[in-house]
Amino acid sequence: MRIILRNSAFAIIAALVIVACDNNKEENGGATITGTVENPQDQGAITLAKISGGKREVVDTLYLDANNTFESTVETTGPEFYQINFYNSQVATLIVDDEDLEIVADGGDRNGKLEITGSQDMEYMSQLQDIMKKQNDEVQEINKEFMAARQAQDEEKMKNIQDDFLLMQEKKKEDIKKKVEGMLPSLAAIQAMNFFNPNEDFKFMKSVADRVAEAHPNSDMASFYKKQMDEMAKISVGAQAPNFSMPTPEGDTVSLKDFRGDYVLIDFWAAWCKPCRQENPNIVAAYNKYKDAGFQILGVSLDKKREDWLRAIEQDNLEWTQVSELKYWQTPIVQEYKINGIPFSLLLDPEGKIVAKNLRGENLHEKLAEIYGS
Repeated sequence: MRIILRNSAFAIIAALVIVACDNNKEENGGATITGTVENPQDQGAITLAKISGGKREVVDTLYLDANNTFESTVETTGPEFYQINFYNSQVATLIVDDEDLEIVADGGDRNGKLEITGSQDMEYMSQLQDIMKKQNDEVQEINKEFMAARQAQDEEKMKNIQDDFLLMQEKKKEDIKKKVEGMLPSLAAIQAMNFFNPNEDFKFMKSVADRVAEAHPNSDMASFYKKQMDEMAKISVGAQAPNFSMPTPEGDTVSLKDFRGDYVLIDFWAAWCKPCRQENPNIVAAYNKYKDAGFQILGVSLDKKREDWLRAIEQDNLEWTQVSELKYWQTPIVQEYKINGIPFSLLLDPEGKIVAKNLRGENLHEKLAEIYGS
């Protein structure tokens, strides 16, 4: 099942958040970055930028000498992510702390030679890059097999490919977790979190954030990532779901706390969201089966146009309570609930605590059967 991602989708490292600097931080002394460019370009520049909570700030423009080499000194208070950009063609992410780095780059070819040595952090980053490349290659191969099966209308093979892929992904995730444990408390462990889903792997991601931040109290990025995880803890499984109030189509105001005493599914959706509309028949079936046992649903729409919202409610036979502020991604609850794509759902127990996230398809029915009996 696909989901619709907002334009500024949640990304731990890429979120555009400015992290304030503490004037009391002591400097490590920094590091010197030296490099050789084998294929220098006439157009463009080589820049070094600091990634501070997702804000990209150019800190140096690098110039080549007669031997096509460059040098830059970076003052640091702790490990941070930097990005070196060769002529807007070849880009690399660096972890800069108190060890000197040496770079050998093609410079003009996006996929050309790029070697970075000098620290254990960068060795970890290289390992992660290798894992990502291998995974991308495997996914492309599986996609080819799936497309061939679909063209042949072989539904059984399509399902087998999907099942095998999910099993493969779970195994890879466990392998990467072991590798991350070996990296800690390197900042590279934060980069590795791109392999994980906070809706499924939050406990692990939070533990990584805590360990990295504890080891590097003067690192802006470590502090930023921990802050992100602390915020997400507010909507993790076991947490009390934050209350909110929104208007219904009739103009009445409904609050989440009105549903206390029953299990309730908060379903974030929109009329314009095709995957949401595809999932609605499954939710309707679950509601019809368990509503008499006390199961409730609160639909929260991220629509912009009232007529589209009301038409979708009628077309999809959504009989449960619906609310919307018709503010699209600017709806305040989007930030409060850390919503980065829809469909997105939370199942709450009668006390209002989150017991499951993003239950779709058979997973929703299995969870409700566990609660109410089949």
